[in-house]
Amino acid sequence: MLNALRIGLLVAALVLSQKVAADDVEFLSVLEDVPLMAGLTESSDGAVRFDTPQGRIVEAYAVGTVTKASVLTYYRDSLPSLGWARTAHGSYMRDGEYLTVSVQMEDGAAIVRFSLSPDGK
Repeated sequence: MLNALRIGLLVAALVLSQKVAADDVEFLSVLEDVPLMAGLTESSDGAVRFDTPQGRIVEAYAVGTVTKASVLTYYRDSLPSLGWARTAHGSYMRDGEYLTVSVQMEDGAAIVRFSLSPDGK
């Protein structure tokens, strides 16, 4: 009986910790449906957002001391759960919108560019 109680408490703690972790996810301010990877900080410089009759046009940047591979892996693994379908390396599509996540390394820091458009250009 004591083991069953311990197992129950452990399961409850794991569920609660996963919920808290999910609630702690930040999203880009100009792309509120794209998460910001831990270790990245959104840059307000260069952020652009236009709403057109054809759809949104958004460009945003984030920087951090993470690797290019970790950024691309994070978005490859996390975006599908938000409805984004991967179309190519670093490219995703959802509801007629195309999102590109590209990473440039500069002096050990990753500069991540998020580009969203209705036509994939």
